[in-house]
Amino acid sequence: MMLDFFRPHTEPARTLYDAFQAEAEKRPERTCDEWIAKERMAMWHVATSYAQRHGLHMPTLDEVTLAERLACGHVDYGAKWAIGVAEAMRKEARR
Repeated sequence: MMLDFFRPHTEPARTLYDAFQAEAEKRPERTCDEWIAKERMAMWHVATSYAQRHGLHMPTLDEVTLAERLACGHVDYGAKWAIGVAEAMRKEARR
């Protein structure tokens, strides 16, 4: 396994990032619109599953999409996206 400097060190961001990376490997066989939709759905599915198991806020697809949009353009896009979703999961759980 290659060393990934961007991979988060804490949960749930690390699990979310890994799910994104696994889905992103399929980009060459998909159109741009397809891979964007598939990656968002993969992130959402993993986030809601993780949240349910750990008593955190289950993010909506809109929350996942917003975190993805905020990460766009960054060299650490996948990590920023995962961290953004993880933060949304924790913020809502504290309310």
